[in-house]
Amino acid sequence: MGFEKLIIAFSGYWPERGAFMETCSFKELVAFSACARIPEGLNQKLVVASTGNTGRAFLHVGSTQHIPMVVVVPEDALTKMWLTMDKNPCVKLAVLKGDVDYLDSIETGNAISAMEGCYPEGGVRNVARRDGLGAVVLQMIETFGEIPEHYFQAVGTGTGAIGAWETNLRLIEDGRFGNRKMKLHLVQNEPFAIMAEAWRNRKPELPTLPVEIAKQRIGRLHSPALSNRKPAYSVVGGVFDALTDSGGDMYSVTNEEARKAGQLFETIEDCDLDPAAEVTLAGLLKALEMGRIKRSDLILLNLTGGGRKKIVKEGKVRPVKPDLFFTRGQVVEEHFKHLLSCH
Repeated sequence: MGFEKLIIAFSGYWPERGAFMETCSFKELVAFSACARIPEGLNQKLVVASTGNTGRAFLHVGSTQHIPMVVVVPEDALTKMWLTMDKNPCVKLAVLKGDVDYLDSIETGNAISAMEGCYPEGGVRNVARRDGLGAVVLQMIETFGEIPEHYFQAVGTGTGAIGAWETNLRLIEDGRFGNRKMKLHLVQNEPFAIMAEAWRNRKPELPTLPVEIAKQRIGRLHSPALSNRKPAYSVVGGVFDALTDSGGDMYSVTNEEARKAGQLFETIEDCDLDPAAEVTLAGLLKALEMGRIKRSDLILLNLTGGGRKKIVKEGKVRPVKPDLFFTRGQVVEEHFKHLLSCH
């Protein structure tokens, strides 16, 4: 593509390039760091809400590390719930039925985590989650010894972008790698791009959308993972503050632009990308077209997942059978009793 100093951080399964993340997602970094922070001997179940990649990552880490947990996902995310091993009996998959999305899963997960014997993973408020996602920046520093000028990533909630920004600030405080603030370039998927819309107007407040319209738009996304109706945008230390402080920018790309970007990558590199990573790459190409970056700039492109076709071809994928199907009206302790009592 003519870039002179484009550094690609790829998270996923790409054995030819030495990548062996069997969840095919950088959310594996989240799961390991968040689980490592659990106090030793805690006899409670961790509750995690997800629309796909995060849930799969926690199923993987919980199963390999024998960590009791309940993973809550909407029904349309069930196809993303697979592993390359058998699920550990201490790990439970709860599927929320009906016209639900990521925010519904989060709110339901919060209700479950309030039950006796449970505790919430915490989402963007969990420093371990943010630091795990910021590890991509640390890896570049370790490899190249220099803070990048630009950082690209697709966002739904914004946790990864906030983590990258916080990591950058700590590197500046450390002093060994200079005092450069890398510009955050964050990308959303149309037609649900509420953060990008707010940023275009340089407003810290998100636009208000009726729930029905928001869900309709989310249903048309190429990457449903980028669909939190209440992202960490307006909060202190959130996406708006990170973009403002870093002098960054935000973009929205269509489904077709994302697909074309993914096809381009697969043609050049012979590896498929996760839909969110395709959105990121499309955002890079849009930023170049708009003159926001130059081909000679030092750019860190965070492609947050890929390689699923490769791991499926190797016959490693095993669908995870749900332990419970339920509706929002059934979120009562009695309904979950058999899940919460099993360790």
